[in-house]
Amino acid sequence: MKWIAIVLGSSALAFGVDAFLSPYRLIDGGLIGIGLLLNYHFGIMPGLTVLLISAPVFVGVFFYDKALFRSGVYGLLVSSLLIDLFSPAAEWFRLGIAAHALLGGWLIGTGVGMMLAYRTNSGGTDLIGQVAADRTGLPAAFYILLFDMMVLLAALHVIGAVRTLYSLLAIVVVFAATMRYSKRKFLGKSIHFFGVKR
Repeated sequence: MKWIAIVLGSSALAFGVDAFLSPYRLIDGGLIGIGLLLNYHFGIMPGLTVLLISAPVFVGVFFYDKALFRSGVYGLLVSSLLIDLFSPAAEWFRLGIAAHALLGGWLIGTGVGMMLAYRTNSGGTDLIGQVAADRTGLPAAFYILLFDMMVLLAALHVIGAVRTLYSLLAIVVVFAATMRYSKRKFLGKSIHFFGVKR
Protein backbone atom coordinates (compact mmCIF):
# COMPACT_ATOMS: atom_id res chain seq x y z
CA MET A 1 0.00 0.00 0.00
CA LYS A 2 2.86 2.37 0.78
CA TRP A 3 4.32 1.96 -2.71
CA ILE A 4 0.93 2.58 -4.33
CA ALA A 5 0.53 5.70 -2.18
CA ILE A 6 4.00 6.90 -3.21
CA VAL A 7 3.33 6.46 -6.93
CA LEU A 8 -0.21 7.90 -6.90
CA GLY A 9 0.65 10.67 -4.45
CA SER A 10 3.81 11.66 -6.32
CA SER A 11 1.92 11.64 -9.63
CA ALA A 12 -0.78 13.97 -8.27
CA LEU A 13 1.85 16.25 -6.73
CA ALA A 14 4.00 16.37 -9.88
CA PHE A 15 1.05 16.97 -12.21
CA GLY A 16 -0.25 19.72 -9.92
CA VAL A 17 3.14 21.44 -9.97
CA ASP A 18 3.81 21.09 -13.69
CA ALA A 19 0.37 21.45 -15.27
CA PHE A 20 -1.07 24.10 -12.93
CA LEU A 21 1.58 26.07 -11.04
CA SER A 22 4.34 26.25 -13.64
CA PRO A 23 2.31 27.83 -16.48
CA TYR A 24 1.69 30.94 -14.37
CA ARG A 25 5.00 30.76 -12.46
CA LEU A 26 3.29 30.19 -9.14
CA ILE A 27 4.98 28.47 -6.20
CA ASP A 28 3.61 26.27 -3.44
CA GLY A 29 6.28 26.91 -0.82
CA GLY A 30 8.60 24.42 0.83
CA LEU A 31 11.52 22.93 -1.05
CA ILE A 32 9.37 22.44 -4.15
CA GLY A 33 8.74 26.18 -4.10
CA ILE A 34 12.49 26.82 -3.96
CA GLY A 35 12.95 24.36 -6.82
CA LEU A 36 10.31 26.19 -8.87
CA LEU A 37 11.93 29.57 -8.22
CA LEU A 38 15.30 28.27 -9.42
CA ASN A 39 13.59 26.75 -12.46
CA TYR A 40 11.80 30.00 -13.35
CA HIS A 41 14.96 32.08 -13.14
CA PHE A 42 17.80 29.73 -14.08
CA GLY A 43 16.12 26.85 -15.94
CA ILE A 44 17.29 24.28 -13.36
CA MET A 45 15.07 21.20 -13.19
CA PRO A 46 12.91 21.61 -10.04
CA GLY A 47 12.84 17.89 -9.23
CA LEU A 48 16.63 17.71 -9.24
CA THR A 49 16.82 20.81 -7.04
CA VAL A 50 14.41 19.31 -4.49
CA LEU A 51 16.44 16.10 -4.49
CA LEU A 52 19.71 17.92 -3.80
CA ILE A 53 18.51 20.33 -1.14
CA SER A 54 16.59 17.60 0.70
CA ALA A 55 19.81 15.68 1.41
CA PRO A 56 20.68 17.45 4.71
CA VAL A 57 17.15 16.86 6.02
CA PHE A 58 17.44 13.14 5.31
CA VAL A 59 20.79 12.91 7.08
CA GLY A 60 19.16 14.24 10.24
CA VAL A 61 16.10 12.00 9.98
CA PHE A 62 18.28 8.91 9.46
CA PHE A 63 19.30 9.09 13.13
CA TYR A 64 15.75 9.85 14.31
CA ASP A 65 13.64 7.21 12.55
CA LYS A 66 15.21 4.85 10.02
CA ALA A 67 11.84 3.50 8.79
CA LEU A 68 10.59 7.04 8.10
CA PHE A 69 13.94 7.80 6.46
CA ARG A 70 13.55 4.88 4.03
CA SER A 71 9.94 5.73 3.18
CA GLY A 72 10.85 9.37 2.70
CA VAL A 73 13.75 8.53 0.39
CA TYR A 74 11.47 6.46 -1.84
CA GLY A 75 8.86 9.23 -1.91
CA LEU A 76 11.50 11.87 -2.63
CA LEU A 77 13.06 9.91 -5.50
CA VAL A 78 9.72 9.13 -7.18
CA SER A 79 8.23 12.62 -6.76
CA SER A 80 11.45 14.38 -7.90
CA LEU A 81 11.65 12.16 -10.98
CA LEU A 82 7.97 12.70 -11.86
CA ILE A 83 8.18 16.48 -11.40
CA ASP A 84 10.88 16.59 -14.06
CA LEU A 85 9.21 13.99 -16.31
CA PHE A 86 5.84 15.78 -16.24
CA SER A 87 7.38 19.17 -17.15
CA PRO A 88 5.82 19.15 -20.68
CA ALA A 89 2.40 19.40 -18.99
CA ALA A 90 3.12 23.10 -18.43
CA GLU A 91 2.26 23.68 -22.10
CA TRP A 92 -0.97 21.68 -22.23
CA PHE A 93 -3.62 24.22 -21.22
CA ARG A 94 -4.42 27.59 -19.65
CA LEU A 95 -7.55 27.90 -17.52
CA GLY A 96 -6.74 31.20 -15.85
CA ILE A 97 -4.44 31.89 -12.93
CA ALA A 98 -7.11 31.46 -10.23
CA ALA A 99 -8.22 28.07 -11.57
CA HIS A 100 -4.61 26.94 -11.81
CA ALA A 101 -3.92 27.99 -8.21
CA LEU A 102 -6.99 26.09 -6.97
CA LEU A 103 -6.53 22.94 -9.05
CA GLY A 104 -2.77 22.83 -8.58
CA GLY A 105 -3.09 23.32 -4.84
CA TRP A 106 -5.72 20.59 -4.57
CA LEU A 107 -3.69 18.06 -6.56
CA ILE A 108 -0.51 18.79 -4.63
CA GLY A 109 -2.29 18.61 -1.26
CA THR A 110 -4.03 15.38 -2.28
CA GLY A 111 -0.71 13.82 -3.24
CA VAL A 112 1.05 14.99 -0.08
CA GLY A 113 -1.86 13.89 2.12
CA MET A 114 -2.06 10.47 0.47
CA MET A 115 1.62 9.87 1.17
CA LEU A 116 1.41 11.12 4.76
CA ALA A 117 -1.51 8.76 5.41
CA TYR A 118 0.79 5.83 4.61
CA ARG A 119 3.71 7.30 6.58
CA THR A 120 5.77 8.40 3.65
CA ASN A 121 6.35 11.79 2.05
CA SER A 122 7.99 13.66 -0.81
CA GLY A 123 10.97 14.72 1.29
CA GLY A 124 12.11 18.17 2.36
CA THR A 125 9.65 20.16 4.44
CA ASP A 126 7.06 17.35 4.26
CA LEU A 127 9.54 15.10 6.04
CA ILE A 128 10.33 17.78 8.62
CA GLY A 129 6.59 18.26 9.15
CA GLN A 130 6.13 14.55 9.72
CA VAL A 131 8.95 14.45 12.30
CA ALA A 132 7.54 17.54 14.06
CA ALA A 133 4.06 15.96 14.08
CA ASP A 134 5.48 12.82 15.72
CA ARG A 135 6.98 14.92 18.49
CA THR A 136 4.12 17.34 19.12
CA GLY A 137 0.92 15.57 18.08
CA LEU A 138 -0.08 18.45 15.80
CA PRO A 139 -0.89 17.51 12.19
CA ALA A 140 2.04 17.44 9.76
CA ALA A 141 -0.04 19.66 7.45
CA PHE A 142 0.23 22.47 10.01
CA TYR A 143 4.03 22.45 9.89
CA ILE A 144 4.05 22.11 6.11
CA LEU A 145 1.84 25.22 5.92
CA LEU A 146 4.31 27.15 8.11
CA PHE A 147 7.26 26.21 5.91
CA ASP A 148 5.29 27.03 2.76
CA MET A 149 4.41 30.48 4.12
CA MET A 150 8.05 31.22 5.00
CA VAL A 151 9.22 30.37 1.48
CA LEU A 152 6.38 32.39 -0.05
CA LEU A 153 7.26 35.46 2.02
CA ALA A 154 10.91 35.12 1.04
CA ALA A 155 9.87 34.91 -2.64
CA LEU A 156 7.58 37.97 -2.58
CA HIS A 157 10.11 40.32 -4.16
CA VAL A 158 11.03 37.69 -6.77
CA ILE A 159 7.59 36.68 -8.10
CA GLY A 160 5.71 39.93 -7.43
CA ALA A 161 2.52 40.75 -5.56
CA VAL A 162 -0.01 39.19 -7.96
CA ARG A 163 1.75 35.84 -8.22
CA THR A 164 2.34 35.87 -4.48
CA LEU A 165 -1.40 36.33 -3.87
CA TYR A 166 -2.33 33.40 -6.12
CA SER A 167 0.51 31.31 -4.70
CA LEU A 168 -0.95 31.99 -1.25
CA LEU A 169 -4.29 30.71 -2.52
CA ALA A 170 -2.57 27.54 -3.78
CA ILE A 171 -0.81 27.06 -0.42
CA VAL A 172 -4.06 27.37 1.53
CA VAL A 173 -5.69 24.79 -0.75
CA VAL A 174 -2.64 22.51 -0.36
CA PHE A 175 -3.12 22.73 3.41
CA ALA A 176 -6.85 21.92 3.20
CA ALA A 177 -6.32 18.94 0.88
CA THR A 178 -3.38 17.65 2.93
CA MET A 179 -5.48 17.77 6.10
CA ARG A 180 -8.33 15.97 4.36
CA TYR A 181 -6.36 13.14 2.77
CA SER A 182 -3.67 12.57 5.39
CA LYS A 183 -6.32 11.11 7.69
CA ARG A 184 -7.60 8.50 5.22
CA LYS A 185 -6.09 5.18 4.22
CA PHE A 186 -8.59 4.73 1.43
CA LEU A 187 -6.30 2.57 -0.71
CA GLY A 188 -6.34 -0.26 1.81
CA LYS A 189 -10.11 -0.04 2.22
CA SER A 190 -10.71 -0.19 -1.53
CA ILE A 191 -8.44 -3.16 -2.08
CA HIS A 192 -9.90 -4.98 0.91
CA PHE A 193 -13.41 -4.27 -0.37
CA PHE A 194 -12.70 -5.69 -3.82
CA GLY A 195 -10.97 -8.67 -2.25
CA VAL A 196 -14.07 -9.47 -0.19
CA LYS A 197 -16.33 -9.19 -3.24
CA ARG A 198 -14.27 -11.71 -5.14
